[in-house]
Amino acid sequence: MLLVRLKNLAGSGFARNVATLAGGAALAQFLPLFASPLLTRLYHPAEFGVLAVYVAWLSNLAVLATGRYEMAIVLPNEDRRSANLMGLSLTIALGLSVLCALLFWPGHQWLAAKAGAPKLAPWLLLLPLSVLLAGLMQAWTNWNNRLQRYQANAGGRIAQAIGSTGVQLGLGFAGAGAGGLVFGQLAGQAASLAAQAWQDVRQRFGWRHQVSRAGMAAEARAYVEFPRVNAPNAFVAALLDTLTVTLLTMLSGSVTVGLYGLMMRVLKMPAALIGQAVGQVAFRDFAAAKNAGQSLLPLYRKTLVVLLALAVPPFVAILLWGAPLFGLVFGASWRPAGEMAAMLAPYILCHFIASPLGMIPLVIQRQRTAFGFTIVGNALFLGSLWAGFALWGSVTAAFGLVSAVMVVYFLVYFYWLYRAVQQP
Repeated sequence: MLLVRLKNLAGSGFARNVATLAGGAALAQFLPLFASPLLTRLYHPAEFGVLAVYVAWLSNLAVLATGRYEMAIVLPNEDRRSANLMGLSLTIALGLSVLCALLFWPGHQWLAAKAGAPKLAPWLLLLPLSVLLAGLMQAWTNWNNRLQRYQANAGGRIAQAIGSTGVQLGLGFAGAGAGGLVFGQLAGQAASLAAQAWQDVRQRFGWRHQVSRAGMAAEARAYVEFPRVNAPNAFVAALLDTLTVTLLTMLSGSVTVGLYGLMMRVLKMPAALIGQAVGQVAFRDFAAAKNAGQSLLPLYRKTLVVLLALAVPPFVAILLWGAPLFGLVFGASWRPAGEMAAMLAPYILCHFIASPLGMIPLVIQRQRTAFGFTIVGNALFLGSLWAGFALWGSVTAAFGLVSAVMVVYFLVYFYWLYRAVQQP
């Protein structure tokens, strides 16, 4: 039955759109993976730890960068309403970045010290710019998604990989230390935004003529659930990375954080690239089906099949051979990261599948229940990590407990989504 479904999907518009985005994602994945053995020899685990903390802070702020109004861009039937949501998203992103600058620039040293990462201090000066770029990228991702400009989004992924990896390698050979990793992060964001927005730049942002203050205010009221419910949900979800890094620093030190950061960078890359490709296409298709009064259950099944087919082979390989693979590719000193990866593979597999399906509650207006799931999931993850370390004194063993607990959690979550899409 699975093979029949896969064959039917191969010729569908859904599969073609996913293939466009996933093809770009695959190219974007290849370059960082190809460069990783060099990067792990140019930078120390502790320097990757600084990047991990920087990205964790960025992730927390990025989900608030547009008030989550960018997620609503694909939902209206009228293009004028979407254009006003786009304008609203860009305005909020600019405002939040200015607010971040007022906070971080005078207090960057104090904030880094309070976070237990004093080496992060100089790079906090760049965080407001990173937040602005993240907000603009998110807005254009959904704008392109609505207009079915999947090639623009795929190009953005490729540009991000080239920009980030190229700068990190160049500055790594120059001995820039942690700054090389952070500047690479920033360069990748800028390159991605340029690729995503290029078509609108050439058209001189023609949609801007549909944007007005009254229109933005009206859409802000119409989709107020996004900042009220979805923004806290996304912030709590992103907060998991920051709390995990903080807990690992307390339990085992900055070297472990560096190992963990590289491991998650490698394992979550498919979710960040290919998983997002599926999510972008599925989100638009779910919204279109909902607007047309069609059942969402067939599309839910279709998306689940695609995700399983993409996810199972690589994660089984990590589960079986994580430690030797990491040691071979990244160097012997990174073998512990492979041991962590093997333990966390079941959890990351479920996370890979859940991330694109997380668009469903937005479409069916079940964001409050989804928020509850996020809070419970974060508590289970952090509680399992702490309990595992308390019981066995080993981060690797603790991650094994995390995977066991979180697999059960995700099975419950997938069942809730299955029941939710069956309801009218």
